Amino acid sequence: MSETEKLPTNPLVSVIIINFNGLDYILDCIDSVFKSNYANFEVILIDNNSTDGSSDKCKEKFPKITLIQNKKNLAMAARNKGIDVAKGDFVVFLDADTVVNSNWLDVLLDSYKKHGKGLYQGKLLKKDDPSIIESCGDMANIFSTGFARGRGQKDLNQFENFQKISFPVGACTFSSTQTFKEIGYVDESSLFFLMLDDLDYGWRGWLLNIPSYYEPKCVIYHVGSPILQWNSKKFFFMERNRLICLFSLYSKKTLFKIFPLLILYDMGVSLFLISKGMTFTKFKSTISFLGMLPSVLKRRKFIQSKRKLKDSDIIKNFVDGIDIPVDMNTDSSIFVSIVKKLNKMARKLV
Repeated sequence: MSETEKLPTNPLVSVIIINFNGLDYILDCIDSVFKSNYANFEVILIDNNSTDGSSDKCKEKFPKITLIQNKKNLAMAARNKGIDVAKGDFVVFLDADTVVNSNWLDVLLDSYKKHGKGLYQGKLLKKDDPSIIESCGDMANIFSTGFARGRGQKDLNQFENFQKISFPVGACTFSSTQTFKEIGYVDESSLFFLMLDDLDYGWRGWLLNIPSYYEPKCVIYHVGSPILQWNSKKFFFMERNRLICLFSLYSKKTLFKIFPLLILYDMGVSLFLISKGMTFTKFKSTISFLGMLPSVLKRRKFIQSKRKLKDSDIIKNFVDGIDIPVDMNTDSSIFVSIVKKLNKMARKLV
């Protein structure tokens, strides 16, 4: 009997929200959840040692929530505590700066019942301008550069098809509790902290033959934090964590085959960033990664021991290109063309 066939008719959903000094938006987030049409859910708020009183205000306004207060900021690894205490048949992770539509849980549950085991994300639109896309399915290329598909574009219904994606956006990730436990905890080693922890998690799912899906009928409105704006801090974590993903998640055989192309890819990224003044940031991210290499290799050994799917099958769900963020305001056509060529060459080798 499949996992979906074992589901109760009215399954409990655990909504897990991570908060850190989110007083400006966390109340709106929880309020929108409590206005959901689907009634059988619990809300678990994990507070990452906030200092703005936001967690107390949440408990005061919404006494039904379960509040867990961490003694330090665990970033996205705080989600693990939520999984430990969740009572639901399903879990959905929400960022504190999101607002959900009233039918969101109905849509996600119906989609899961129809398509089965996997990690699901909805369509994310900008909260202050819902005509602008935040993410219509997160994607990655062969060299593990992750990006939010459609980010910054006008929503003209160009991404209205349910489909497999590379990984689900961390701001809204839904699945059965059993699936989350099968994939395991969000990385607790502090290797990631910021950026690409969602790419890592989705990729680890693919290694276990657990797909990621985009469900456009589930609409989420997202504020987005300052770290999501294009800057050197974001780029540092993205590049360092990209390398962590590469060297943790690909097989040795794949790494050996694509390594020369990876060097060319990184050289191309460095040249592209000269005009942005971030070449030194790229260098720092590489040095930081090398310092973490012993921990990465230890992590890699554990992850690879659980592998069920070949890299050649996994990368069918990756793309050859890259989306340059609109807020970079740059002519990137030549760079994107080179990226596509290198990815296509790498794909043939895997």
